[in-house]
Parts: sequence; structure tokens; C-alpha cells
Amino acid sequence: MATEVPRELVQFILLGPEDDRRQLQDSPVLGDVWIAYAKEPDKPQELLITPFREHAAGKVATTLAKRLKGANIAYLQGIIAARLTLRQLVQSVIPMTSWRGEKRIVGAIDKYASSEKSMQDDIEEILFADRKWMKGDAAKGLDARQDSMRDMEPHTRYLALAGLLLWAQDQQPISGDQILDRDTPGQIVKLLRRLTDEQPKLKDSEKSLVWHVSLNRTANAALTRSVPAVKADAARTLFTVDCHEIVWAVIDSGIDGSHDAFKDKRGGKRILKSFDFTRIREIVSLDNVEIDLTSKEVKKDIKKLLRPELRHPLDLKKAAEYLEELAAGASKGRSIDWELVEPFVEIEPETRPPSSHGTHVAGILGARRQDAKAPVVSQEKKKAEPGIEDDDDNPETADSADGMCPDIKIYDFRVLAPTLKETEFAIIAALQYIRYINERNSFVTIHGANLSLSIRHDVRNYACGRTPICNECERLINSGVVVVAAAGNRGFQNFETKEGLYEGYAAFSVTDPGNADGVITVGATHRYWPHTYGVSFFSSRGPTGDGRMKPDLVAPGERIRAPLPDNMWGDLDGTSMAAPHVSGAAAMLMGRYSELIGQPRRIKKILCDSATELGRERSFQGHGMLDVLRALQSI
Repeated sequence: MATEVPRELVQFILLGPEDDRRQLQDSPVLGDVWIAYAKEPDKPQELLITPFREHAAGKVATTLAKRLKGANIAYLQGIIAARLTLRQLVQSVIPMTSWRGEKRIVGAIDKYASSEKSMQDDIEEILFADRKWMKGDAAKGLDARQDSMRDMEPHTRYLALAGLLLWAQDQQPISGDQILDRDTPGQIVKLLRRLTDEQPKLKDSEKSLVWHVSLNRTANAALTRSVPAVKADAARTLFTVDCHEIVWAVIDSGIDGSHDAFKDKRGGKRILKSFDFTRIREIVSLDNVEIDLTSKEVKKDIKKLLRPELRHPLDLKKAAEYLEELAAGASKGRSIDWELVEPFVEIEPETRPPSSHGTHVAGILGARRQDAKAPVVSQEKKKAEPGIEDDDDNPETADSADGMCPDIKIYDFRVLAPTLKETEFAIIAALQYIRYINERNSFVTIHGANLSLSIRHDVRNYACGRTPICNECERLINSGVVVVAAAGNRGFQNFETKEGLYEGYAAFSVTDPGNADGVITVGATHRYWPHTYGVSFFSSRGPTGDGRMKPDLVAPGERIRAPLPDNMWGDLDGTSMAAPHVSGAAAMLMGRYSELIGQPRRIKKILCDSATELGRERSFQGHGMLDVLRALQSI
């Protein structure tokens, strides 16, 4: 058992007093990591490690794997995933960071090593400076202490916080106001001293390999008449738009490729390929360096990867060879060999997805009208997935309708799964694989990507729009691929204050990857009366944490009818439903004007400049409502 360290105390140590939070921690461990460990100090956390400068992720991952046992380390281009305990982070990873190697940090920490009393005095000053943790006579002199906190060096804050959390993991659970007493700073200093004495000495080749450490964040799905609302049907007719050569990636929970809505006029399949990246971590893990096929446990783990739905099944021996070769590539500094990964991730497009979200998103983008009435979702399915609704005016059947681009081709990338706890790494892998496909074929095979998913962003952790997933989106855009993302559904939230809970609108609530500058970030509005009802109450608001206008556009996102698995149709709400409208508009521009292929920033400008003003705040509506007809007419 361990004692939880209150979030408020962690933030106070990192950022300073509430009335003057200008001090940002400059240690390589971002704030969300410290908060995660504070909640469960004795539990390992799923982390993303960014290598420093020119160091190859594979080589850094190999070095980490030698120092850390059981950390489940895996790597992609420019990023490493690891499952680390707090002790492993502090004792093995932080010493390898460029920050820890700076002369001023080395000198300051060496100075503490020669004077435990000096370190104890500083840690005591930090830990007892927050009024919330003081009582009675102990609170005397508090204002002076808080003033001194404003000038406290970041390395001192780091030692105090790391030491406190390490101390907390060995304590029995106690309440927040009991967490600190006068003996705690001395206990922390002794603990830090012991860790320093036990710390393995670094080789020169192991220094300054790591830039920073963040959480491997969980992504959530950002949950008839909408196509005419954005004038896509009129644009198709007037401009004879043909998108049959345009290919779009839907990065989501998965698409039911057997649905009639994804067939062409001749009954052929328009879901060209399907990839399941939800197990990419196990596939590129450095634990696969030496695979022992005589072990029943190892055989069991590999068989989990060799699922029956794989399109190119491998036998056990060949699978082990591929996994070993992928792991060996890390020590040689090579990038991921995607040809070795493909047999483990490419699945049959007809494989039923774990949820309806991806099928619905893909349907808004590319459903083709069915000849007969389409069955609506069953009452049982509505109970299983509460977000799904049918039409109150016609509860038995529903008229199917064309999506934005009823002839478009689609690649299905599955990154969201009910049991997946860390999805940011999987999404990054999918984005990198799209670049690989385009580079391998020497032409733009996949023209755009839709990410109707939401990763909550804490503006105190990163420069906004520079998280690992945002950086990967920018790389994909720079390679010539349009990237469209949902703004998120955090526009209206519950807030907890000293006076209790209250509800209200939240600025700066746009989620990742929508914070990336080059991404077309989409908020939601009413499906056909946007001027009357304006921006949906749930749609995330801008601006970004660094002051850029987001969302870029709004599109219909309320009760949007689209396909669901098992050849059903139904309604869903959310900015997830708004994003594929914009993906469809971008695809139509490329389908009509081939010169725009490979120019995602120009496409974004065209869509933003041609949007319809709704008369709402820019932080709510961005440039306004998507207008496909005007966008095509503007060229």
C-alpha cells in the first residue's frame, strides 16, 4: 500500500503559489507524469520517452532496455514507450536526460551531496510553504516562505517532489493533512541519499540520450440532413466531383467493411485495407530480442498476436523470427521495418470492430446510398451503446443516404479498443505507417487522414501543439497528407470549487491532436440549422493554450445518421461526427482539382476562407461553418 499525494501539492511544488504561477518546472519529466505517480506512487506508469536531438530512438530504447528489466520497452521513429516504476524513472531514466547532464544541474546536485543539511533545509522550505498543509503554529512565517518559493531553483523542486513521491510509495495510506510532519524532510533526504549511492554509474555513451518524458495518454472517441447543410450534394452535382481515386485513412476504432454502405455501384469493396494497431506495443517491444519458443508463456504471447483475422498469417517460427528482427533493429539504430510489422497488423476488412464509432465516422465520409430502407439500430444495441439513437419520427426504418464522398476509397486503421489503456503510442504508429505507405509507393497513396478522437491536453505540460501526437501529425502534413481532427467534446464541463460543483463553458478545451497548427480542427454545430442553434454546447472551445485560433471550422455534429456495424444505421453526436464532413470536403477538392493533391495547407486555407460566418465568437466557431460549394467555387 502507498499514500496518495494530493494533486494540489504536486502542482504547488512544480508551479509555485496559486497567486503567482509563473514558475514552470524545467525538469525533463512533464507535470502529467508527476501527477500520475502522485495518485499511485507504488504503481508503474505507461510513459513516452523522447530521445534527445539526433539520437536514434532504437539505440536509446536498447540502452534503456539494458538498464531496465520488465519495462516493456518499444520504439517507433522518434519515440519510445516504456512501463516504468517511479524508482526506475528517477534512478535510471532521469540520469540519462540532457537536463541532468547540464553543468549547472550537475554542480547544484553535487553541492547537495556534500551537504545534506542544505538539501534538507530547502526541501523543508518547499514542503511546508503551502498553507493548505499547515496547521496552528506551524503556519507562522508562511508568507515569507511562499515568497521564497518564487525564486526556488527548478532542480530543488525536482528533488523535493521526486523524494516526496518515493517516500509516499512506502507509507501506509494517510489523509492529506497528515502527509507531512516535521520528520518527513529528513526521511526524504535519507531516501535520496540511498538512491544516489545505489545508482549505477553512467557510461559516457549513456549520457544526454533523453529529452523529456510524458504520459502515454489514453484517447477517447470524440462522440440524412447534414450533407446538404454543408452543400456537398450541390457541389457534387454542379462540379461533377469524382473521388474514386482519392483514398482516406480513418484512424479510429475500426470499420465494418462488410456493410453495404461501403460497396461501390458494382458491389465491390471500398474499404481497401484494414490495420489493427492496438497491439503494436507488443510487436515492436524490445522484450523480443531473444525469443525462447520452448517456453509455453512465450508461445502463448506470440499466439495472441497471430489472430485468425490476420490477412497474411504467419506460423509460430516465422513470427518469432520477425519479432526478433524488429527488436534487433533497435540496437543497430534502424528505423522500424514496417514490412516486418505488416503481417501482424493487416487484418481482413470484414473483421467486426469492437465498437460502432469508426463505422459511423467512415459512413459520414463515404457511405453510398442503399436501394432499400436500412434497418435502424436495435433496442438491445442502443442499451449496449447509449450514445446511439434512432429517428423518433421513424423508429422502424431509416432512409440511407450518401455520405460526403460516396465513391471514395478508405483505409481502416484501428487504434481504439475497449481494453487498451495507452493509445497515443498506437496512434503515432498509425500516422508513421501512413507516411511509410506513401514513401514506399513514391506517390500519394493515402491523401488524407481523419482522427475523430480526443486526447485531453494539459496546457501546463507542453508548448501547445507540440505533444508527441501533434508533432507526428505535423510530419504527416509536411509529407503532403491532409489531417483532420475532432476538436473534442469538452466545451461544457462540470467544475469543482470550494463552494461545490457548477457547470459552465470551458475555454482552452480543444484536445489533441486538434491543437496541432497544420491540422484542420473541427467543432460541431446543428445538423441543418446552424445559424439558429449555433455551435453545439459540447463542442470544445479555443483558443489554444498558446493563443492560436482553434477550432478552424465547425460542421454538423448533432444526431448525424450514418452506418453502424451489422448493416445497421443510427444517429450519433459529437465533434467526431463533424470531422469527417471536413475530411469529405477536402477529398472533394482533390477529386475535382488534382493539382491540390499533396498540398494540405492550401486545402486548409481554401476551406477556412470559404466558410460561412455564423455570427458566433471565433473561439467557438473558428472561421465558421463548412461550405463545400463555396470552397469549390473559390478556385
